[in-house]
Amino acid sequence: MNIKKVLENKQELYSIQFESNISFEFRLLKIKEFNLFARLLKGGNLPPFFVYEEIFNLCFVGAIEYLPKTIPVGYIISTGELIYQMSGGESGVEFLLNIANERQAAPQNSIYEHMKCTIFWAFSSLCLKDIEEMTEKEFIRNFVCAENLLIKTKPEYKPLDLKAIYDELFGEKPKETESKKPEVVHDINKMEQELGYWGVKEAEERFIEEEINRIKASQKR
Repeated sequence: MNIKKVLENKQELYSIQFESNISFEFRLLKIKEFNLFARLLKGGNLPPFFVYEEIFNLCFVGAIEYLPKTIPVGYIISTGELIYQMSGGESGVEFLLNIANERQAAPQNSIYEHMKCTIFWAFSSLCLKDIEEMTEKEFIRNFVCAENLLIKTKPEYKPLDLKAIYDELFGEKPKETESKKPEVVHDINKMEQELGYWGVKEAEERFIEEEINRIKASQKR
């Protein structure tokens, strides 16, 4: 894939690799385009392979006329069908899974998402593509400018608490104090009442033996 072409293109590009080193770069269908081809496929007036070929011709990144004539037509039709499926031809379950994946990729409580939403709030004419075209310095500068605007015009807006975030991420964590093991206190009189004299003696001897074994085990570590 041509990385420079991908970066310069205003749309997301995809690539598929076949055998014999044959590969195609393509974009996905826009919603308007997808709806048109969906109606053509459901209408049944045109053979599906013809529709998929038209999809390929529309979305292929490059000059169709320069493709080698020896390329199997099946590659082109398969790619067209793939483009259709990736553009919205998936099942309802896949559609919901795609939303879930996007939510996972862009968690709403992340700093980056907060900054994006702040910019959108302050400058409603901007869209996601505008932000993706910014450098990091431009992104930060636009965010700070958006904060300044919102602080003056929206009393309910609270600026990002950088100190709280810094302390949470890089501040020293309080050391956890080791919890002391509770000491076992034996009430001899109570034990004698419950177990009897010989029962108490046996219990004490077993307790002393267990304590000796515990101490020996701790010394070996």
